[in-house]
Amino acid sequence: MKTLNDLPLLSGGTWNGHAGEFRNAPTEIFVRAQREVGDIGRLDFFKLPAVMVFSPQLVHELLVEKSKQFYKSLAIKIMFYPMAGRGLFTADGDPWKRQRKLMAPLFQPQAIRSYAEMMNDVITRCLDTWKDGEVIDAGREMTRITMGVAAKTLFDADTLDESDDISDAIHQMFNYITDQTGSASIMVRALLAGFLMERTNLPPTIAKLRDRAFDLLHEPVPVPTRERIQLFKALRLLDDRIQRMTDERRRSGHTKDDLLSRLLAARDEDDGSFMTDRQVRDEAMTLFIAGHETTATSTTWSLYFLSRNPESYKRWKEEVTGLQGEKPSADNTSKLPWTRGVFREALRIYPPAFAVDRVGLEDVEFGGYTIPRRTPIIVPIHAIHRNPAIWPDPDRFDPGRFTPEQEAKRPRASYLPFSVGSRVCIGAMFAELEALLLLGQIAQRFEFEPVDTREIGPDLRTALRPEKPILLRVRKVAN
Repeated sequence: MKTLNDLPLLSGGTWNGHAGEFRNAPTEIFVRAQREVGDIGRLDFFKLPAVMVFSPQLVHELLVEKSKQFYKSLAIKIMFYPMAGRGLFTADGDPWKRQRKLMAPLFQPQAIRSYAEMMNDVITRCLDTWKDGEVIDAGREMTRITMGVAAKTLFDADTLDESDDISDAIHQMFNYITDQTGSASIMVRALLAGFLMERTNLPPTIAKLRDRAFDLLHEPVPVPTRERIQLFKALRLLDDRIQRMTDERRRSGHTKDDLLSRLLAARDEDDGSFMTDRQVRDEAMTLFIAGHETTATSTTWSLYFLSRNPESYKRWKEEVTGLQGEKPSADNTSKLPWTRGVFREALRIYPPAFAVDRVGLEDVEFGGYTIPRRTPIIVPIHAIHRNPAIWPDPDRFDPGRFTPEQEAKRPRASYLPFSVGSRVCIGAMFAELEALLLLGQIAQRFEFEPVDTREIGPDLRTALRPEKPILLRVRKVAN
């Protein structure tokens, strides 16, 4: 069996390995690596090796067939800790199973269908504010709408008047995550946290000190920089908003079939205790941000690509006209295959998570190599979505890639905006239904055109959001 050292090594390493290139061009380095190393290869971060996997077959092996042998890396957990804490996104093992089981009923197909009316109500309220002939910032509007939908369906709360402040706060958190990605700070903290995890059989007093040190390694270092001050301010704003929703629900005494009520009512299976405020916060924050961010970004890109592809735009408008004035709903979205293709193609070109990683719990045989435990294995989603052998002319926007016939031709695990396997995004169906309702209503009510036809790329600091505002002039459709 071959070893880690036998893997093809990406060219261009320097004194810090590939960390510098990764921080400056985190998506392009993997596009380059895919061309250079093939299905599987290696790059280094400060002398620490990481494996890259580009073959859909190997991705399936990692995330599906051998998923129980791998966890998310400590680096990822530390980077996302300010946002997700130890919630569903960062949890592993038994804690993840308990949390997933708690939330799963809210994301079953029938439950998601039941949200359609609430989704439509929020969408309609927001679109009612668009004036004929005005110029909208598509990203701002999509964020306002999807944030409102997530707040209403998951927490029965209204965020429409606060969406700009909350969006700015989330932006600051993504800035922090980007700054930490591939940094020496995150490497050192992850190594130290891993060392502490392995210190077992300690006296109780020493074990408490170890646990406290482990927790501190997850916290952002409180350096007095402008960026860090903005981060802590953003965290306070988001924490206060979640706490306010929690306190209001507890005071009201009302039990509803939404996420917040389930979190507040959940008991530990072992000792019957309720979740702490911190546990409720972590789960609520994770679902609130994930519940709108993906859809906001992908519908923004959908409008961008539609505004620059007249044939796709025309076909989209004609398809929605086929609903004959009936508002898009859970019952008729099956009549919108092109609209679904628009959404999925936007996610292919700019997936909100450009990569995911895993680390083995033990040494593991994978892809014909023996991979030592704790070695990061990276799945570069953005690059896989640009593999011309799977996606011909990959930079071209083509919703036709997502017909049933075309999808059947592609290998499993070649389309990964929501990942695959047991850790597939719990809200994938939620996001797609919301996007279809939103794009459908926009098509019925408005025509639009770009104010500026120059190309706009992604901002790598913010989950591949557009690097600058996408401005569209909207005109109401005569009834």
